[in-house]
Amino acid sequence: MAALINVTPVLGGGRIYRRQEDGPWHFDFSVVGEGRIRKSLRTCDKAFALREAERLTLDAKAALAAGHRVLAGSVGECLTRYEELQQDRILRGEIRSVDSARYKVRFLRRVLGELFGLDRVISSLTQRDWDRFVPHRARQGAALDTIRQECSLVRGFCRFSSHYGCKLIPELGVRVPKNMRSRRTATFTSKEFHALLRALDSYVQPETGDEFRRDWSLGSAQARQVGPKTFNQDLEHSRRQLLRWFVLIAASSGCRPHELAGNDAGSLRWGDIEFKEVTLKLSFSKPAPTVKTIAILRIRSETKTGSRTVAMAGGEYLSALREWSRFQSESDYIFSDQYGIRAGRTVYLDALRLHWREVLRRMRFDRFKPDLYSLRHFFATERLAAGAPPYLIAKTLGHSLNELTTTYEHILMENEGVIRDVWRSSTPKELLEMGVLVADKRNLAF
Repeated sequence: MAALINVTPVLGGGRIYRRQEDGPWHFDFSVVGEGRIRKSLRTCDKAFALREAERLTLDAKAALAAGHRVLAGSVGECLTRYEELQQDRILRGEIRSVDSARYKVRFLRRVLGELFGLDRVISSLTQRDWDRFVPHRARQGAALDTIRQECSLVRGFCRFSSHYGCKLIPELGVRVPKNMRSRRTATFTSKEFHALLRALDSYVQPETGDEFRRDWSLGSAQARQVGPKTFNQDLEHSRRQLLRWFVLIAASSGCRPHELAGNDAGSLRWGDIEFKEVTLKLSFSKPAPTVKTIAILRIRSETKTGSRTVAMAGGEYLSALREWSRFQSESDYIFSDQYGIRAGRTVYLDALRLHWREVLRRMRFDRFKPDLYSLRHFFATERLAAGAPPYLIAKTLGHSLNELTTTYEHILMENEGVIRDVWRSSTPKELLEMGVLVADKRNLAF
């Protein structure tokens, strides 16, 4: 074992040390009757390491004073304390959906019991153990979107356990790996997308006379028996309208959801848009050029891939949205709440997602589980299938060309232009015999 260097005592009885010069600091603390806490602080800054070590020491002493076991607590004991905390939050009215909160506890108890056993000492779990969570759920047939939400739940439980008991749980990266996320390209067909637009047109109409109603706002099965909840009808109608505009604009621009709305820093404002009139040849079925209103979107630097420029062919959608919105100045958000206490601020993406799921439920859409991000996949799929240059699509999406070709390889290789280039020495007859179907056989006359 390497000798410890730069050993420095910490207030409360712990110490910090290094294993090598200029290496990260580590924390060590002896718990009477249980063992030692050893934890990498992941920093080379001694002042920061001392503050973090003091916090861990005081937290451990507070847990001991409260009668908790710092190192020897089992997974089941941490789950019991987690359930007690959730129950307290329910009684204080901090949790809106009681059924959901109780389901999450049952889910954690079942899955963690399958993976580790409820009697496993939680301090013995390493990052490698937690990395088994995603493959385990994938083998059980859970959708990737569902697994992503479950990973967030597991991280929340681990944060709770690190504050109320075990101090040795690492800063966990329980996330869907990139090699699995790259396959999240399922999206709507053109027919399904138009069916979605028709469902949205119906969704913005009142359901009973001049009122909008929804059951999922009640939060629990017991509350639903009381009847529809009274809520702000103007806000309800405006958010349904915003969802309709959001779908049209996201599918026409390929922007990520958080680049359009959701956070104050990165959300688009009217000052980020410029309109132009451009003559376009839209399709082979309409050979005559058409004058279209193009919107130039300047994505903000606070977003995932930084600032970039996106040309959107559906500029008329943004023009219509601006006429409809109550907030039209250059500094106002494009997708802003129209009523309520958040009027003028950017709409929550979670608020749009609730309505999005309701629309899909009414459509009885079950081919896959779409999210708002599926609209970005729809844009990329439609443009690549239409033969648009991949490097331009990559620029529009904020991808590298390598990432685009890896993610949408199946679309690129099904493109008729690619087929003609690969099989240039073949004849159309040979292609047809191989089962390659094309829309217009005349286009394959080499």
